[in-house]
Amino acid sequence: MQRPVLHWFTSDLRLTDNAALASADADAPRAGVFVFDPLSLRRAGEAPRRRTFLDACLGALDDSLRAQGSRLIVCDGDPAVEIPAVAAALDAAVVTHAANQEPGARRREERVTQALRSAGIEVRAADAASVHACGSVRTGAGGPYLVYGAFARAWSTRAPRPACRAPRRWLPQPELASVGRALTPLPPAARDGLPPAGEAAARARLTEFVREALPTYAERRDFPGMDATSRLSYHLRFGTISASEAVRRACTAAAHDPAARRGADTWMRELAWRDFFAQLLAAFPRLVREPFRPLPIQWRIDDHGFRCWQEGRTGYPLVDAGMRELAATGWMHNRARMVTASFLVRHLLLDWRAGERHFMDLLLDGQLAQNDGNWQWVAGTGADAHPYRIFSPVRQAERFDPDGFYVLRWVPELQRVPRRHLHAPWKLLPLERRALCPQYPPPVVDPDEAPARARAALAEATARRRQ
Repeated sequence: MQRPVLHWFTSDLRLTDNAALASADADAPRAGVFVFDPLSLRRAGEAPRRRTFLDACLGALDDSLRAQGSRLIVCDGDPAVEIPAVAAALDAAVVTHAANQEPGARRREERVTQALRSAGIEVRAADAASVHACGSVRTGAGGPYLVYGAFARAWSTRAPRPACRAPRRWLPQPELASVGRALTPLPPAARDGLPPAGEAAARARLTEFVREALPTYAERRDFPGMDATSRLSYHLRFGTISASEAVRRACTAAAHDPAARRGADTWMRELAWRDFFAQLLAAFPRLVREPFRPLPIQWRIDDHGFRCWQEGRTGYPLVDAGMRELAATGWMHNRARMVTASFLVRHLLLDWRAGERHFMDLLLDGQLAQNDGNWQWVAGTGADAHPYRIFSPVRQAERFDPDGFYVLRWVPELQRVPRRHLHAPWKLLPLERRALCPQYPPPVVDPDEAPARARAALAEATARRRQ
């Protein structure tokens, strides 16, 4: 009788197009296990919405396995102990898993691999998160790319890998009765406010996006008041959909509809950013703790300003709308992410790492490589960052939310403000302000002085770095 393969699910919570799951003999029966590791979940405990979404994704994965006559094996504890124990109980010959790039995850995988190999069990890992396997797109000298543009050009010349078939055979539930435990169902009320979770929901969203929004994505993606983005970031975060499948679907749409080609190209460049940041973190694990390019700026200490930023009470409507959307939903439009992050590090001159931690605590799609990479890009400390970049919240709002759809959705106390002053309500006369938006706070920093202060601080930091 053929010995089974045990798949350790981590950041790849899907059966379809999963290169890690498909890395062993296609005819061997499979079993799937997820380990609730206290060390890994400690950080998730600070992000309760993301943890709940994880539970919902696991519930959908368990449903998929039950449809195959199997179920998800669940364990609690140290994966280096639990995975070998489950493999031994099933007499598994091979354990497969997705190769992760975060330093903590890599250390965990090394410990599990060592324990399994000591028990005589083969381990196979494959990249199940990137469009092109992390580390496979390299410079002519063989090193990692440090500039996104050059990386994207090399990345775009490669065809996405072929789709992987889902395993056909799974161990039936009776054979799993004494192994681990069954997944505890998530109460329906706990899902309130969360987007649909799981592989089926992710693929349905991809289909809807490619059909409805991809043709106009290039023109509309920067407008936060429009539903013009894929909203697949949290699905990519938990691996309920394959990034390679997303690229293949975009390529197919562009091939059949010339109108979709520009949108497909633009969207694929966004997916290339994910791979770029992942390969940077894999090559430079120190990015978890420190900037890629030190910028000796004198960060201010301003607890009041930081709280205003967190709570969406800065007095800058676009910034406040973004931060309120994040607090309410666990998601924020990418244009708003750039503006809110720039406001923290430039207008408030506060350390980007405080903002990075706050985003990680709230984002459904919070992922170390992406979150850290984007924050360092805005702060001017990343591998491909412009240190003098300052986003003007007013000009950004006037350009990308001209009618105020986004701002008024999240900052309703500005409903009565005339459109010409909506994005800069401090320009109202004092009596008008008290009459039209009495509940809205004044700017936490002076709109004219803050950018000038930022430019001076950046110039001083640049001069200090050159010394």
